[in-house]
Amino acid sequence: MAQANESFGNRHLWQFISGTGILRPRELIKRELTRNTDKVLNGLLFYKKPRAPQGDLLKDKNLKTQQKEFVLKLTTFLNLEEDQSYEVYFSYLSQDFRGSEKNLQLCLSTERHSHAFMVKIRDFYYSERLYLLQCIRHILTFWSEAENHPYREEYTIFLNILLKDNELIKKLLEQVDLLCDEPLPTWETHGNLMNDRQALVWAHQNLKEQIELLEILLVYWKEFEVSAKDFNRLLDKFKRQGFGRRQTYKHILDESFDRITKRIGSLEVLVLLQAMDMETVERLSYTKCFDDHSLLKDKQTFQSVEKTMQLLGSEQPHGALLLSWAVIRQLYLEGDGANVTRKYGNQALQLCVFDFLSEMLDREPFSGKSITASISHCVIYTVLLAALTAFDETTLTRSNTEMKVLYDITCKLLSREFIAGNVWNKGMEQGVGNMYQTALLNFPLDFSTLVKLSTALASANADSASKVLELWSELPRYTEYLDRNSSQDLRSTRDSLVWQLARDKTPYGAGDFRIPAGVYGQLISTGQKPVSDLDIPIIQWEVTYDGWQLLKSEIQELLHQVARGAGMVLPVQILRVTDIAQFVRAICKSQPTAADGLTDIMVLLYTLIQRFSSFNPPPLELIAACVDCITYVAKLHPKQAWHDMKQTGLLPFLTENIDNMTEVLSGRGLSPGLYGGLLAGFEVPQGEYQLTVAFLEFISELVMPLYNIGQENQLQPVVMYILREIFPGFQKWRYYNSTRKELIGHKCLKIAHKILNFRLSKEKKNSEKPHIQKLCVYSLLFTEAGRALLEIIATGVEPIEMLLAQQSSRTEGSGEDLMQLIQIGFSVMNRLLLLRSHDQLSPVEVALSSQPAGYQNQHIVAVIAEYIYHRTNPLLPKLATLFLRRLAVVLPMSILACLGGQGEAIRDIYLMRLHSATEDLSLKTGILELLSVCVDTQPGLIELFLNVQTTQPSDANKDVLVGRTSCLQTVLDLMLFKKQGSYQCPPDLLCACTNFIQALWVGMRETAMAALRAKVHFWPSLCGPLLKDLSDASEEPMLTFKLKTVSYILKVLAQEIYVTNSTKLDDNLKKILKELAEKGRIKYWSTYITDCIKMADEGSHDMSLDTSTDAAEHPIHKLLLAWKNFLVVLAKINVVELKLDDGLKELIVVDLLEAIHAQFTNSLSELRHKLSQTCSALFFTLVKSWTSSIKVWRQVLDRTLETLTLTMSSGDMIIPSVQIGLLGSVTAILQYLRLEAHKKVDVQKLGPILVSTCEVLLQSTRELPQPQELRRLREAQESTEKSFAHTDHRLKLQTVACCTVEELIHHIRDSEIWLPILQENMILPALLSSADIYLKTQESLHYLQPLFILFLTIAQDKKGAESLAMAGLTQHVCLPVTYCYQNGDVSYPGPKPGQQGKAVRPQQPQVTWHSVYCLCLDLYTTMLATMKYSFLEDAFNFVGSHQDRLQQCLEIARFSLSSDMFREVEKTCLFVSHLANFSREWRLHLPESLNKILLSLLYMCQTFVSLLIRPRYLQYILEHQGITGEQHERRHSERLPLPTLQHQASTEDIDSPTVQHVQVQHSMLKVLGECFVALRQFSPDLVQILVDQNMDVGEYEPFLALGFSTPPADQDTPPTFGTMLSCVSVGLRLLTKMDGSKSPQKQDSSTTASGTPVLSQHVSKSLVMFVLENALYLTMSQGMLYLKDPNVQSREKQLLKRELGTEMNSILSGIQRYIRRGGPQSPASSTQISPRSQSPAGATLSRSISQTFLSSQDHAIFRLVQEFSKQVLR
Repeated sequence: MAQANESFGNRHLWQFISGTGILRPRELIKRELTRNTDKVLNGLLFYKKPRAPQGDLLKDKNLKTQQKEFVLKLTTFLNLEEDQSYEVYFSYLSQDFRGSEKNLQLCLSTERHSHAFMVKIRDFYYSERLYLLQCIRHILTFWSEAENHPYREEYTIFLNILLKDNELIKKLLEQVDLLCDEPLPTWETHGNLMNDRQALVWAHQNLKEQIELLEILLVYWKEFEVSAKDFNRLLDKFKRQGFGRRQTYKHILDESFDRITKRIGSLEVLVLLQAMDMETVERLSYTKCFDDHSLLKDKQTFQSVEKTMQLLGSEQPHGALLLSWAVIRQLYLEGDGANVTRKYGNQALQLCVFDFLSEMLDREPFSGKSITASISHCVIYTVLLAALTAFDETTLTRSNTEMKVLYDITCKLLSREFIAGNVWNKGMEQGVGNMYQTALLNFPLDFSTLVKLSTALASANADSASKVLELWSELPRYTEYLDRNSSQDLRSTRDSLVWQLARDKTPYGAGDFRIPAGVYGQLISTGQKPVSDLDIPIIQWEVTYDGWQLLKSEIQELLHQVARGAGMVLPVQILRVTDIAQFVRAICKSQPTAADGLTDIMVLLYTLIQRFSSFNPPPLELIAACVDCITYVAKLHPKQAWHDMKQTGLLPFLTENIDNMTEVLSGRGLSPGLYGGLLAGFEVPQGEYQLTVAFLEFISELVMPLYNIGQENQLQPVVMYILREIFPGFQKWRYYNSTRKELIGHKCLKIAHKILNFRLSKEKKNSEKPHIQKLCVYSLLFTEAGRALLEIIATGVEPIEMLLAQQSSRTEGSGEDLMQLIQIGFSVMNRLLLLRSHDQLSPVEVALSSQPAGYQNQHIVAVIAEYIYHRTNPLLPKLATLFLRRLAVVLPMSILACLGGQGEAIRDIYLMRLHSATEDLSLKTGILELLSVCVDTQPGLIELFLNVQTTQPSDANKDVLVGRTSCLQTVLDLMLFKKQGSYQCPPDLLCACTNFIQALWVGMRETAMAALRAKVHFWPSLCGPLLKDLSDASEEPMLTFKLKTVSYILKVLAQEIYVTNSTKLDDNLKKILKELAEKGRIKYWSTYITDCIKMADEGSHDMSLDTSTDAAEHPIHKLLLAWKNFLVVLAKINVVELKLDDGLKELIVVDLLEAIHAQFTNSLSELRHKLSQTCSALFFTLVKSWTSSIKVWRQVLDRTLETLTLTMSSGDMIIPSVQIGLLGSVTAILQYLRLEAHKKVDVQKLGPILVSTCEVLLQSTRELPQPQELRRLREAQESTEKSFAHTDHRLKLQTVACCTVEELIHHIRDSEIWLPILQENMILPALLSSADIYLKTQESLHYLQPLFILFLTIAQDKKGAESLAMAGLTQHVCLPVTYCYQNGDVSYPGPKPGQQGKAVRPQQPQVTWHSVYCLCLDLYTTMLATMKYSFLEDAFNFVGSHQDRLQQCLEIARFSLSSDMFREVEKTCLFVSHLANFSREWRLHLPESLNKILLSLLYMCQTFVSLLIRPRYLQYILEHQGITGEQHERRHSERLPLPTLQHQASTEDIDSPTVQHVQVQHSMLKVLGECFVALRQFSPDLVQILVDQNMDVGEYEPFLALGFSTPPADQDTPPTFGTMLSCVSVGLRLLTKMDGSKSPQKQDSSTTASGTPVLSQHVSKSLVMFVLENALYLTMSQGMLYLKDPNVQSREKQLLKRELGTEMNSILSGIQRYIRRGGPQSPASSTQISPRSQSPAGATLSRSISQTFLSSQDHAIFRLVQEFSKQVLR
């Protein structure tokens, strides 16, 4: 139904031709008008009554039986032809039906529902008839009124067609006849449904149509002449109709119809007055030629009208016509027939013509600002002008009462701008100006008349107000009663009627106003007869004086009276001062700057407020006018006006400070002031709220000025009072004038809206005392004010529609007022939800988000959603839609659940309005924004709108079905490529469409994405904007939306390429991507985006349409973010169709660098900072990915250095987010150059880079966050994830800078260059100090790791190591590093069960405090290796501080097989091995620690060898347990079954070891190698002990026990010679296995080498040989120690020789067999491995062991073993 045909809709026609929502091309307007010419011309005559037999016209319609029967009933009920009834029916379904298809079936199936359904269609049909009349009225109104109307030319052409042969007026008059003569429908003519109630509805519609036609005639005859025939015809018809009172159905009309019948009568009078053209009569009276007047061009025509006029005179509406005809006779006949003329005039006065006109101008719609009101004022003005031209002013009225009414009418007319301008142009000597002149001469005797006339003139416009202001500064006469002067004051003259003032006259007891002596006065008579039958003499002094001084004196006189007591105040004086205040208000309203010239009066107004606010009864009208005047002063001088108004005591105030929101809730300390008493005591009981309206307007005008000067909190008591006392209860008050209710609510919400839109600084947000904005938010969410606000927005669409139907004008009335109140209510609620506190849900939020309890009451969210049905003003449904969008974002709720059964109906109307060609664009964009948000937050609702299902056909390929009511097809139709750029799809609508598409891709709505991909036009339509160039013109208003559109498209492309394999991309998308590449669009967008970034703050692009003030939401920044996503995806994923060559990659990188550089050439604004931050991150990412494509890397490095220098030149503050990317890019380029040996970098050019990097690093170190700050930040984020992404930007910069310095040191190499730079900038002491702080507090883990890596790099150079030591390495690191393991952060989890097939994290170890400790071990090892004895004391200090940890590590390594354990034990053993080089010094300084560490080292070696010699047992451990300390204890207590234990404890190898098993073996071998190197320092040198017979063997203690058995796996025993020999056996077995051969110890045919690839991949042969050789070395060294030790018994020595010799021979046999197959080179050999001999196998096998070793130069250790066995162990 959302896409139904709209051809019949008159509402759509009106929206289309009037330009509502969007301006369409003039050609389309012309075409639409031409297509509907017949309908517009015929108007209501277009609708035909039934003529054909029932059902004939529906035969060709494809209707179900149910629908056909319903349409036939509808035809009878509407009395309309069947085909038109059919069109009405389907138009209603497509446009106004508020239900789903299920609801429609229900409506058609049951009689009760079908009756209600038919009534709704009837209402729709009636509205269509009215819209059709409004179309012609709109054209008639604007074809001549608005010169700048975009369609004026089309209207003129169309109107010329209608005016041909006077067809239009004929049709209009025919329609008037039709309506006036239409009989009342009955059940006999319109079916059984037509009862009395429905007949009354029909009558009301008939009257409304009459009004529309009369208003059309009023507009028509404003421009065109009337014929006498038509005039007489209408006059006769209106007379017979009683000017609206005698309708053909008057018997059913009750009193409620009086208002509308009076309106018809007034309109009929105005139409006839308009037709009489009094303006032309008045103009032609000067020439005495009336040929141009249609009614007076000849005597015959005049007589025909005269004859009709003679029949008038019985009813009040006749008065205006009779008066006008009397004027015409007077001017046309030039005095002839005076008696008849006088008769007409007297009849008019007897009919109270002026009362009738005055009453009419007070009624709607004549009192408003609509076209009808303007024309009616113009018509009455022309009548009055002609009357004053024909007759004297005094003869137009018979009494003072009538004269007052006449002046009252004049005031109402003069307030109109065009009438005031005409009066000033004609001058004060004729027409209405003459009346003003009369009042001027009678002033101040007749005080109120001149003041009210001046008030009306001043309120017209600024020019008129200026003229009145000037006129009052020099009044020409002062008129008063003669008896106001004493005899001593007067001096007679020769003329008895002229008197002279003998002395200065002061008319007022208070004030400075006076009339100087010597002034002459003229006696005149008033013509009034008092009781004495003598005329009351008055005198008119001929003196020029300042009228403003007189008005000031009047105010002072009133203040003088009230000062003497309340009883002394004259009511007439209050009325006078009230008139003065209203006069001043009118002046200031039209001419705001005039307030400065009326300062004296303004000062007195404050005193009036103060004195009369406590007056009983108070003159509320006076006080309200005074407050209004001060409101205009506040616009010029807000601070002074606020101060002075507070002094009056009128405003509410606080008696104590507000410290928390609880006090706001209680209202304690809030005093209502004098205003509170006036409101409660007088205004609410009386129902008049002039003062309240003025008070609210005053506060509203002060909100922003006080905010601008930072004093907005002074409004706290006033705002509290408004939100506590006025706003919560204003809807319950009694109202004399109902329009005041909506006005008060609107002004309250206007104040709140202004406050909620404050942009507060951080200081104000975090202030201890609540800010006024926070107070306002709290009040509206937690108090009764929130309930009132909810009631406003939950009014519903039905009450609005009802009030709109009742109001007299389409643009004015109670319905319009209510609509505006709801609109601002939505705006306020929208801001409230944005500013709400997240601590707790308020009652308002609970009411909005709570799920419906049942179906009895409609949920408030459903009521809000139903505003989409409102058609009159698109702003209301737009605001409701945006509010739903806000709800979907901020509150945890399901909108679909709140809609209940209305969900489908709401969806249909949303989609229908979205698809409609005549709909308002802002509403369409609002709907699309709602859908975009719902993709992420409202899964149920978005699925309802998407309406996409997947099917599973037999071929197992999923198809996607799009429902008939899916938003996907609607959106795709809106954004078709051929529509883009036209009125059908302007930039803002296209932007909203692409945003919705982007939301689908981001939300990964796979079914919707698949449905869109299947559409042929989808990708071309979506990517179309990328193929077009954007304008650089700053005046282009839509550039904002175009930039956002491109950003959304780039995001969709990036997401699509990322989630879809490049080979599976849609063919249409591939074509688009190929086109982008071929046309060089990537290059264009790179250049364009760079230009946008460069000129972001220079006004190059007009972003005025972008209401967001957040730099992150700026369209250029959003475009840059999308560009970033797109490029990052292209850098990571290869797309064949969009392949970027090296030149383009280089261009993009250089463009980004230039964009960053441009941001720092001017002052750095928030937007520039955001742009540079994003550019820097993208620059870094692309440089990492595209380093090889950058040919101009030297220039890039130089420009990066310049930019880095610029970032530091603006001040001492660092900009981490930008400098991170720059330094990271430098690091990436340097790392690439280090790998590319042919690309040499000039070391001298790296020096400046290092200098700049050190400057950044030093400043960054100074600004590092304190540990307490980091801890608070982490707790605030409630994030336990310690990842680099959550690290503070300052720490990230510090980390990157450390990496850059390290890379630069690697490149420069020469410490003579880089070390002085570090020393000059004091880098090392600063970094060590930061390490000290963060180690102690265990913060900034991700910074400490690269910091220690940098220290490691520096320590590898001797001078660098010395500098590091001198900077206090040990003082800052040695003890603080204990915190890395003291707080339980370090643990050694073993491998988890089930991980036997997985690697133990071959990737880089995760950053932990344990890894930092390992780096520290590395650092001390490197420092010791570099500095040797110079660092020995620091090394001993480290051992002394961490002795327990070192020993614990070696102990735990026996029981834990975790990767963390192996990492630490490797570092520990490496450190011990380097420290063992100084074994004598170690034993001297720390003998106890040496013994403990050495013992733990030996036991660890024993354990590792025992596990290596038993692969099955090791595999069993890895598979079934994660061995920790606790589990180790259980391992001894739990006994396995004997067969299992024997099998697992055997030394048999396993054929297919797991990766995890091999990795653990590799780690053990590495540890054993380091341990053996260390142990060699505690064992005699083998050569020396063999050769030197005098060697002191007492210096060494043997650490291998005499034992040759295999080391046990389940006992803690010290290592023996068997341990070492077992280790050699393991090595031989591994070497054999790595070569793919069978073990020499096992010749079982079932053994295979399937594990060889895994083993060779993770264990190197050189490592195995290294361990094997060192084991042999230690075995021989320890053996010699035993043999030469005199304390060892001979028996034990013989045992040693025998057993060791046997084992050695066995080992040598294995070695011999292995070497004959080509064993590896010994790591100890300095020669390279030579190719193996290609001799035959037989010859090789025939060699002896001795020959084998002697023939190979690469196995010296084995020859040594052989010789050792022969010479020593024989």
